[in-house]
Amino acid sequence: DRALQLLVQNAHRMSSIIQEMLILSSVRKHDVETHPLDMAEVVLGAMDRLRFMMEQYKVRIILPDSWEVARGYAPWVEEVWENYISNALKYGGSPPVIEMGSQLLADGRIRFWIRDNGQGIAPEKQPLLFTPFTKVSQVRVTGHGLGLSIIRRIMEKLGGEVGLESEPGQGSTFSFILPAYRVEDEKTAVKVAEPF
Repeated sequence: DRALQLLVQNAHRMSSIIQEMLILSSVRKHDVETHPLDMAEVVLGAMDRLRFMMEQYKVRIILPDSWEVARGYAPWVEEVWENYISNALKYGGSPPVIEMGSQLLADGRIRFWIRDNGQGIAPEKQPLLFTPFTKVSQVRVTGHGLGLSIIRRIMEKLGGEVGLESEPGQGSTFSFILPAYRVEDEKTAVKVAEPF
């Protein structure tokens, strides 16, 4: 039983690494057409992919009643949420409590955020997190070092940015910022060719 368990874990780990490499390659090589995002649907898609993990960690998730509408590419933004939620599960409290939301910024862009109830991250270690092949384990516990760098690349490609606020003992809030959707943008749709 133990050997079978290890095989399954390694298969999942390899599958995850391959998936992240494919996404990283796709983000580097391809541009996408952006559209208004139904963020509630995008987040539910990400949580659906993490259903087994969410049950395993007995997580409590707090979602907003509504989301601000941003422009983006839904498959990539779903990948962002999946990475952020996965990390919040792994490094949140016991059990993890995860809260998500959005806010319209003064400059007209939209900040989406996810807050966990974990141990937090020391300030000197925070800049390492979005660097390619820096393992989250070097800062926290486990990981293979691609997830957060993929998020940063996706945001750069979509004209956005990533953020982190954290203090030891106070949990962490990871975020990303995207351009807001405006009806007048439809006349001048931004092309930032579909992947594959």
